[in-house]
Amino acid sequence: MNYVLIETLERAAKRHFLCMVIGGFFLVLLSSPTFARDRSPGFNTVVPESWTPSLDQLKETLKASSKTESQASQQAMNLTSQNLADVCDAQLFILYVKLMQTLDERGRIKLFGEQKRWLDKRAESASASVTSKGGSLAPLEYSAEFSKITEERLVELQKRLQSLHNIQQPKK
Repeated sequence: MNYVLIETLERAAKRHFLCMVIGGFFLVLLSSPTFARDRSPGFNTVVPESWTPSLDQLKETLKASSKTESQASQQAMNLTSQNLADVCDAQLFILYVKLMQTLDERGRIKLFGEQKRWLDKRAESASASVTSKGGSLAPLEYSAEFSKITEERLVELQKRLQSLHNIQQPKK
């Protein structure tokens, strides 16, 4: 393995660890009896429903720049691809927290375990997708697969969140 691939895998492992720590924190916080007892009526969110950081424009800009960077260095393309993967991962994290807010304690525990397994599988799948072993193209291949898998999970969790909102809101 070359240094670039090892560095990419280390960054992915650090992101994975950070997501698990933050997710664990929210799981503990949201399931804490003290938190449940002390919060005011109607307060059941960590992320306000109306607050959605605008990452879509950044993501579209990164996608567009990756298409127009055909003359860019491999290092620049790798960096753009990594940035796009990071934005996708941030969007997934925000959605994950919003979904956690809608679940009861049992649902949160189940989702946490599911997400942990999914994060492990994502890292394995992204690593397995690298065909340029030892080449400077490896980080680009890794990031592209990482983004693809993350986008698929975004769609899956968005559907689940939407179905929960549809159930919770009585039809008129």
